[in-house]
Amino acid sequence: MKFILKIGAYLLLLVSVACASGKDKATPEEIATFDKMISDQRFEIRLTWAQPMASQGLNSIANAGLLPLGSTASRIDITGIGAYFRMVGDSVEADLPFYGERQMGGFYDQDKAGIKFEGIPKDLSFTPNKKDDGQTMRFQISQDSENFQVFAQLYPNGKGRLTVSSTHRTNIWYQGNLSEYEEEE
Repeated sequence: MKFILKIGAYLLLLVSVACASGKDKATPEEIATFDKMISDQRFEIRLTWAQPMASQGLNSIANAGLLPLGSTASRIDITGIGAYFRMVGDSVEADLPFYGERQMGGFYDQDKAGIKFEGIPKDLSFTPNKKDDGQTMRFQISQDSENFQVFAQLYPNGKGRLTVSSTHRTNIWYQGNLSEYEEEE
């Protein structure tokens, strides 16, 4: 019995050390670069994962094998499709795939199947996170007849998380890599 307790204690210690060493703390240089990027309002998130709200329809699609390899109904790999969110000055722009259900009727337009918006956001705010060195960005924007409420969690270690709520669709979350925006020539 003592042997089992010792093994259990060692395993618990090993797991706690492994979890504690996995923290991704930003360096002072990363924090300075991050703060400049946020104050200049010149950054983009290249999105790698979409996390739609679970629904029977999405589960059916996943069960049929129609999602990308390595994806599930609640976490879809969107690496390589060019999904992005960017902010340049006082303007925002996004081209995001959408996985979920429409809540309101409308016509089908294959060019507008995803979430796309561009313009100057309303009620834009940046708030420092209490637990880390990150920032939370909030704003609202309209595109055609659809209104979006966007929350972005931005972190100095180069990670970003985007939450999009729509008047016409179910909520969806995205994760990706945050970097300073460099215009393509």
